[in-house]
Amino acid sequence: MKTKIAFVCVLLAAILNPADAASPFKKSSGNRLLHVPSNIVFPGKIGLFNRIDTHVYGSGGRDVSARYQLDAFIVGDVYVYPVGTYAPDLNGELRVQQNAIREKNKNVKLVAETTIQTSQNGRTITGRKATYDLVRGLFGEPPHKCGSQLIVFRDGPWFVAYRLSYPSERSAIAIKHVADFLEQWHWREP
Repeated sequence: MKTKIAFVCVLLAAILNPADAASPFKKSSGNRLLHVPSNIVFPGKIGLFNRIDTHVYGSGGRDVSARYQLDAFIVGDVYVYPVGTYAPDLNGELRVQQNAIREKNKNVKLVAETTIQTSQNGRTITGRKATYDLVRGLFGEPPHKCGSQLIVFRDGPWFVAYRLSYPSERSAIAIKHVADFLEQWHWREP
């Protein structure tokens, strides 16, 4: 009987262990990761930004993120997930993400909200952008004043959302680097 219980426990541990789950990422040449469900590519480097981490939310592998960083200056998380996971459309998704920002950060002030476009392999994709002043810690530092940008695009059945933050006192140069990041990342391979 003890042997059967031990066998069942080992079997359950193997089934429930997320390390045994298949990764939704496939490595490709040039240090790129392909998110297989969406066919979105996360390069190892975009402009001056380096990919430093990935995260899978839930067990299906359809809701993922990659963290990019420009030195100890700008941190950016890029999320890819199916439309309808949190909201059914672009404006609803922007509201969901804005509420998450307000819950997570201190002294949040919406500075601007606008429509934005990106070009992806000859296609123009429209998105929504919100710019914030907020208080948060970056790179293990105590919370301080930061600028932050939330950008959400809908590419067919997928949302691609960015959250990029940087010290307020360096906002002017950070905004340029963020624009370069957005322009240089082509999330679908030609």
